[in-house]
Amino acid sequence: MKFKFSLQATIAIATGAVIAQSAILSPISRLNLNVAPAIAAKKPAKPNSNMVFPTAGTKTKQGSNVERAKEAMFRDGDYIKAKQYLDAALLTEPNEPLTYAMSTLYPFSSGDYERVKDYGEKTVKAAEKLTKTNAMRGNLYQGVGLAILAAYEMKKDNGGALGALSKLQQVFEFIDKAKKLEPNNSELNLIKGYMDLLLAVNVPFSDTNQAIEQLQGAEPRYLALRGMYIGHRDLKQYDKASVAINAALKIAPQNPELIYYKAQLLAMRGREQKNDTDLRESIKLFEVAYQKRDRLMLSTIAQILTGRCEAKTALARTSSDGCYGFEDRLKQDNPNLVVGLTRIPPLN
Repeated sequence: MKFKFSLQATIAIATGAVIAQSAILSPISRLNLNVAPAIAAKKPAKPNSNMVFPTAGTKTKQGSNVERAKEAMFRDGDYIKAKQYLDAALLTEPNEPLTYAMSTLYPFSSGDYERVKDYGEKTVKAAEKLTKTNAMRGNLYQGVGLAILAAYEMKKDNGGALGALSKLQQVFEFIDKAKKLEPNNSELNLIKGYMDLLLAVNVPFSDTNQAIEQLQGAEPRYLALRGMYIGHRDLKQYDKASVAINAALKIAPQNPELIYYKAQLLAMRGREQKNDTDLRESIKLFEVAYQKRDRLMLSTIAQILTGRCEAKTALARTSSDGCYGFEDRLKQDNPNLVVGLTRIPPLN
């Protein structure tokens, strides 16, 4: 199975910076970076009682609704709950650029590119203001916002790369400024590490090991370890990939995406080494991840179904030709998908 660095997986990894990077690099590398509509970005939902609202006059800092959204999306793999917190953060933390960068996932996934543009512009504006009090984060998220706007231009121009590439140079200039200010900052290391990883996956002659090294100093650890897993996986360093994903699962054992990644690794190794034990274990883990599908984006659910099907056919030594097209079928059965699935394909 050829793994796609999908848009939704990318945002679950490193916020808007990497979203935009994936959209820009897609036509350049001629890879299919899939954008699957999963959760439509409509009007912000009414916040629930668990959300944090500062009192009047409180200076909002990263750490309330944005922090909860980060944990829901990245630690728990729950995109539904994350959107609820982000909708609240749009009201309570309007000066935090990460509010808009993370929110970009939903309109991008649903094809609402004008809202993507709006969030990109708001990310840049909030980052410009932030530069006065936190120069590193201000520069970092100006780069993120410009990357989002570059991704918007890609979609607006039906895949034309020239306009986006002009912004891409500015993106790296802002990232470099941030790195000069705080070279060991864990947030910077996370976003830059995933940028480097995405380049390594999609652009010839890029260095995957450099991206893995960048992630060594990144936080949160479950997110950094996920990126290290992807890097080692793509280098076919299966033992190191196993160490990384197992470490991530120790921190976030209920995250269905991490469970899926472990199943993916076992299936890869099982097919290449004709190891039926690995294949059987991978099938069990694919099914565990599928049981938590109500948290996940549509494209991830489709990848779980494809991975399980491929593992079953490998175990049976039969053709895997029928293991593809799940995403199109899910879209057809759930044309107005907002959360979860309305029709659940049987596991057979």
